[in-house]
Amino acid sequence: MEDIVALVRPEIYAMRPYTSARVEGDQSARICLDANENPYPPFPGGPEQEGLNRYPDPQPASLLGRFADIHRLPIEQIFLSRGADESIDLLVRGFCAAGRDAILITPPTFVMYETAAEIQGARVCRVPLNPGSFQLDVDAVLAACDADPGIKLVFVCSPNNPTSNVMERASVLRLAAELRGRAMVVVDELYVDYSGQPSLAREIAGQPNLVVVRSLSKEYSLAGERCGITLGHPELIGVLRRIMPPYPLTVTAIRAIGAAISPAGIAYGHRNIARIVAERDRVREALSQSPAVIEVFPSDANFLLLRTEDPRRLCAAMAEQGIKLRDRSSLIDGAVRVSIGTPSENDELLQAVKLYASSGPSPVPIRHRGMSSDT
Repeated sequence: MEDIVALVRPEIYAMRPYTSARVEGDQSARICLDANENPYPPFPGGPEQEGLNRYPDPQPASLLGRFADIHRLPIEQIFLSRGADESIDLLVRGFCAAGRDAILITPPTFVMYETAAEIQGARVCRVPLNPGSFQLDVDAVLAACDADPGIKLVFVCSPNNPTSNVMERASVLRLAAELRGRAMVVVDELYVDYSGQPSLAREIAGQPNLVVVRSLSKEYSLAGERCGITLGHPELIGVLRRIMPPYPLTVTAIRAIGAAISPAGIAYGHRNIARIVAERDRVREALSQSPAVIEVFPSDANFLLLRTEDPRRLCAAMAEQGIKLRDRSSLIDGAVRVSIGTPSENDELLQAVKLYASSGPSPVPIRHRGMSSDT
């Protein structure tokens, strides 16, 4: 506990959190006249709108209990937010004072870490991933933390966005062990269920400065409802509760999340994940054979990263066919990110790439990259 408290901004740790109407007092009251709510449900006022006029529980006990069962952690180690983005923002605000503290990121990686730091006025230290493997350069990260004691958060995306690979477990655990009392190691595991690898959340008991961020967006089809799950030491969860907004989750989100994490919902999600993984492998193999593609990287996520001669031209050509891809060449030379869709959507993509290749200027040589040991 002391290791975490020493890293938290003192003014945050000392503050008294805002308590909403749904936190104070007895929540089983028969008539609630404490929150200035409109007593009537919204239009059209039918059964589907029942309860939408009432403020929800900020941290619904039913969801916390279910997530505790799923992740095999006590409820005190779980925090729910409006998507993983909000969790990232709260972590930066809780640990990094403007103009004094810093975060460390390992580009190419998810840009939200940097954005949250810039909003907070925190410095950003960058230690690139190893170019050949896109794995962590652990020695370089530790050296950067030695050189800058103001680094309070080290963000690790695994599987990484946009490179799609899982980080070596031993590397992450080494970082957590050597940075204990010096920095929190935040592992973004939004895509981990596509990797076949276990979550690092089970390591929190032995590494209290380890934080795992998950969501239901990528793996359980709830991107539209916004739910992030932060798993960490109870002291860390207490910090997030101090500074969270009064009502992170909507009533409709709570209902949808409850259905998604029911036993039937989990089974449904697992079936969809298996279908996406099978399609990922099929699409990767097909794209690897296209003369329009230089390289398709192995993937542990629900997307593929490929390299092509002209990313802008490829994306524009796909857009003309009504297919939207993501140009990531600003992060990695020649890179385009391709999400895995339904079989029919993927067939359309492959046909469009075939047409593009046949009408392109000059084919580029195909270079296949070997599969990594963690794929």
